[in-house]
Amino acid sequence: MSALAAAATGANAMFKRDFAIFVSYRGRLLMRLTTGFVSVALFYYISRLVSVRPFVSPDDYFAFVVVGIAITEVVISVLGTLPARIGQELYTGTFERLVVSPLGPVTGLVSMTMFPLLLAYLTAITSIAFAVIVFGMPLHWETVPLAIPAALLASVAFIPFAVFVGAAMMIFKQAASLGGLITTGLSFVAGFLFPIALLPAWIRWTSEVQPFTPAVELLRKLLVDTPMTQPAAIAVLKLLGFAVVLFPLAVLALKSAIRYAQQKGTVTEY
Repeated sequence: MSALAAAATGANAMFKRDFAIFVSYRGRLLMRLTTGFVSVALFYYISRLVSVRPFVSPDDYFAFVVVGIAITEVVISVLGTLPARIGQELYTGTFERLVVSPLGPVTGLVSMTMFPLLLAYLTAITSIAFAVIVFGMPLHWETVPLAIPAALLASVAFIPFAVFVGAAMMIFKQAASLGGLITTGLSFVAGFLFPIALLPAWIRWTSEVQPFTPAVELLRKLLVDTPMTQPAAIAVLKLLGFAVVLFPLAVLALKSAIRYAQQKGTVTEY
């Protein structure tokens, strides 16, 4: 069996494990989806109060923010799950199984993002469907199918950030909150809930140095035809660039963090 096939088999086993754990908690999926419904309903009524540029009507802002809520679900899942899972594995004393398994610690840890990411996309899709069915949000159906490959590309660009936080978790043990801090910061500078044009000039540059801004702009364009601040092709190239550059660096950082923890004898400490 090739190394790629072995990694795929191990990742599939990890996915099945995470799925089995998730469904063992009755009502967990319903609670997860309900959170998205509440956020959509809340911002629907908030949008009735909004009348600012560049939104012509409250419905324009509502469509803008619904896609932002959907992306936020994915970002929270990506940046929050891996560090939390590392902490859980360390706390329960099962992390060493990944270290010595044929799958390897890096592939094993990255595989931990698969099920939470799929669940986040399910939540995002249901939130958008709720907005369409209940509140009549229009979708740009001509380009909606293109949102699927765009979302997958965005995920590849997002995951390195989770791996970097995971590496910090291996060294400092208490870095799980870093994912939440990054998510909170991104909600402001990446335009999840309001246009980046409203940001003060001194911090607006941060919207250009991470992949979340082009991802959310691209998905808004494809789903609800919101105008972009740059051509769609440029946004795609940015996402590709972040993925190609950051993913190898993130894997290297995680390998180095695990090696450091092994040398210090702290790989099983929490």
